[in-house]
Amino acid sequence: MLSVTDLEVRYGPIRALKGVSIEVKPGEFVGVVGPNGAGKSTLLLSIVGVVRPQGGVISYDDRALTGAAPEDIVRRGIALVPEGREIFGELTVEENLRLGITIRKNRRAAEADIERMMSEFPILGERRRGQAGKLSGGEQQQLAIARAMLGEPKLLLLDEPSLGLAPLITKQVYQILKRLNESGVTILVVEQNPKRIMRAAGRVYVLRNGQVTFTGPPAELARAEDLDRAYFGFKAESSSPP
Repeated sequence: MLSVTDLEVRYGPIRALKGVSIEVKPGEFVGVVGPNGAGKSTLLLSIVGVVRPQGGVISYDDRALTGAAPEDIVRRGIALVPEGREIFGELTVEENLRLGITIRKNRRAAEADIERMMSEFPILGERRRGQAGKLSGGEQQQLAIARAMLGEPKLLLLDEPSLGLAPLITKQVYQILKRLNESGVTILVVEQNPKRIMRAAGRVYVLRNGQVTFTGPPAELARAEDLDRAYFGFKAESSSPP
């Protein structure tokens, strides 16, 4: 489905991504984890056409994405839930959701899908006429996910969906993502904290300093030695008292 090969991204003299290669197959739930500044957001922004890479190839369903306009990428079936959610706080919940159907041609079906999202995310239905900015962080994340899903993506990208959320709310968000994945949506999530990703994803990549340092099943990464090496480049010394 999605293939990223030898991706190079520079911001001036800084190499944000250094030959990054990842693959996401149809129906997978894939995680990308790594410390702050590793290049995770840059990877997602490159996939959706916001950042233009200086090298490498991005393809989706065996067609090149590299250089395509963001709106064309959305029409081809890729949606991004950005870091910070980027909802419009002064608009109502329903008005925010309507922004998700702007690319839809069948308006009747799109309207029906808005109602379906209100049902699948009950808090959004309860507060459909309320200002989105008054929702809690977890509720705003649900709104951002629902809005993205209204574009009928086959591939859903999420940038730090647990950012700023309490552990219980994070668990609820990931339950929603698992449900979407089980319904047939392919998911690629990037996170700084690996714990939740390792419970949800079937396969994990680790980015460190713009390079992939690990790829494999979460169970392999969960071993402390592997996690230390992938994140920091060495095995951390035990902090347990003697």
